[in-house]
Amino acid sequence: MKTKLLISIQLLLVTIAGTVAEAQPSPILETYIETGLANNLALQQQNLDLQRSLEAVREARSLFYPAVQFKATYTRSSGGRKIDIPVGDLLNPVYSTLNQLTQTNLFPQIDNVSEQFLPDNFHETYLNITYPLFNSDLKYNRQIKQHQVQSQTAQKAAYEHELRYQITDAYLQYLKALEAEKIWVNSQKALRELRRFNQSLVDNDMATRDVVATADYELSKVEHEIYSLQSQQNTARAYFNFLLNRDLQEAVIVDTTMFQQSVRAYDRTEMIQGALGNRHELDALMAGQAAAETAVRLNEAKRILPDAYIGGQLGFQGFGYKFNGDQMYGLVQVGLNYTIFNGGQTKSKIQQAQIQSEKLRQQHNEVQQQIALQVTQAWNELENARNAWSTAREGQRAATESFRIVNNKYRANQALLVEFLDAENRVTTAQLQVLLAWSDVLVKEAALQKAAGQ
Repeated sequence: MKTKLLISIQLLLVTIAGTVAEAQPSPILETYIETGLANNLALQQQNLDLQRSLEAVREARSLFYPAVQFKATYTRSSGGRKIDIPVGDLLNPVYSTLNQLTQTNLFPQIDNVSEQFLPDNFHETYLNITYPLFNSDLKYNRQIKQHQVQSQTAQKAAYEHELRYQITDAYLQYLKALEAEKIWVNSQKALRELRRFNQSLVDNDMATRDVVATADYELSKVEHEIYSLQSQQNTARAYFNFLLNRDLQEAVIVDTTMFQQSVRAYDRTEMIQGALGNRHELDALMAGQAAAETAVRLNEAKRILPDAYIGGQLGFQGFGYKFNGDQMYGLVQVGLNYTIFNGGQTKSKIQQAQIQSEKLRQQHNEVQQQIALQVTQAWNELENARNAWSTAREGQRAATESFRIVNNKYRANQALLVEFLDAENRVTTAQLQVLLAWSDVLVKEAALQKAAGQ
């Protein structure tokens, strides 16, 4: 038992404590990250938002072209207002006089006429053409839409960066649960060997039955820890697959070399400077500020410059659905639109846009400070994690050496069972502390890289 247990402890020490190997990106993790970037549902929604913004730009560009519309109406009506035309009252006396003078009936009597206002059996079929000669709204609206695309692109890139970190963190959490299970499995093997040893002592009347019962109790606690870790693995695997938009129970390929790489040193000042140049959140705010400034120019131009357009119609209109020369018509219009007074609406819009621009400028400065704070905090947490890992390694070495001594004494009947179990528990605890500390180092490094925009 002594040989087996010491070998397992030494192997675990090498695995968990880490080596001085230069840190390299895990090809397995990178493959998973690429899968997540391609399949993640939240990122797909970001893509849809970006596509919608691009379509809005195309729509803004289309407003510079002529618009041609085909319109057709046909009207049947009955009733409504009417106008009475007294043609009979006006002409009948004249007609009577003419008949008397000519001694003929060439001029018959006629009735008065009543015409309804609503046209009946009337159609209008034509092409309507409009073209903006000058409209400052169109120019600046297109620029605003383009800035919105830039903002949406930056937001998408920021989420991609966040998603990379989430996938990395979820993968490390899954690996940590696997490695922790290995530690408890090794402890389980050691306790089973202890139970066999204690059973042999009882069989040879060298110890009482309670030493076996104590070993069984310790084994049950270890088995519970293993079960708990397996449950954690299932949860971690499900969350990892959720980020990749896969089946939650799909197997995850393990790359344990990530626990055998060193973490390079980072310069805090360089990381802050890099973050201020790399973080996409700043790009999104700058694009938003540019859009607000463009809105200011839009309203200023609208206050000074008129809108001009040209348009026309070509078609047919008349009573009866006919398309002939009598019903054919055409017209051309040139229009000018200029607001002389609107109660200060334009001025208020300019003020609103200027306030929005200033707000975004202040947000940009605030986010810069927040990013610098995030990098500083992440850097400090990484250094603290390094120190905790170094301390845990020293504790593991001490616990391993202490167990080696107690193990020899117990086999020589010079130590109590409780001393052996205490030493063995300290080894297991030390191994777990090293694992947790090194996992924390890797997670804190990923958090620092995320904060720095790497």
